[in-house]
Amino acid sequence: MPFLVDLPHLVAAARLCMRRAAAPGADGFTWAGYRSGLRARLGDLSDRLRTGTWEPGPLRHVEITSYTGKVFPAVIPTVEDRIVHRAMRRAVEPILEHYVLADWVSAYRPRRNRITALRQAEQHLAAGRQWVADVDVAGASTGGSTEQFVDWLAVHVADGSFLRLFRRAVEALPTPLVPGSGLWPVLFHLRLSQVDALLTDWPAVRFADNYLVFAADEPGATVAFDALTAALATVRLQPHPRKSRVRPPHQANTEDLFLIDG
Repeated sequence: MPFLVDLPHLVAAARLCMRRAAAPGADGFTWAGYRSGLRARLGDLSDRLRTGTWEPGPLRHVEITSYTGKVFPAVIPTVEDRIVHRAMRRAVEPILEHYVLADWVSAYRPRRNRITALRQAEQHLAAGRQWVADVDVAGASTGGSTEQFVDWLAVHVADGSFLRLFRRAVEALPTPLVPGSGLWPVLFHLRLSQVDALLTDWPAVRFADNYLVFAADEPGATVAFDALTAALATVRLQPHPRKSRVRPPHQANTEDLFLIDG
């Protein structure tokens, strides 16, 4: 709780939120308005979080078009809720880094991006594992249930007051993994880490929601593909039928891996 409610942590979370231009939430309140009397506002927010009286505000529902042309729903929380979400994320991310996320997982974490994922993939290819089970997860950015996320976090967080506020924040979202919430990266990794834990014996690399499992031959890659499919099913996910395949060596060029919509 101190990492959520203490004023220095809320100030840090607010500054991170304000680094990016953002539209107002459903209440119409802007960052410019919230900055007026910022310390007093955050002090009041701290008191409500500490006493458990904080309640999430309304959400503004929008649609976002990606550069690939895909349209997907998103939400815009109020500026105050964005601060709470960010403070929760800052409190939880060190736990994810030390106890949850595998070394072969990149994206939405510090100093882990597509470059680190490609370097790890190249090491497997150079070791002779030229066949690749390439699985892009269908619908990984949506869905999930509040109970799942709270239970997964409770394995690593024993602070009941924090978990109650975390539950309240997640329950306010129309679907926990709908993009737009500052909690989205935490929820995304909590969900897929359940799959990652079932792949510890496989030479795997994950970048965001794209898994690669490496094998020395086609039968091995096929077995890996089936094992990954079964692991995804444990959290009610499945491979994207168009984007997932077993890649033979001539299709396993490093730079062609982890491409958007590839």
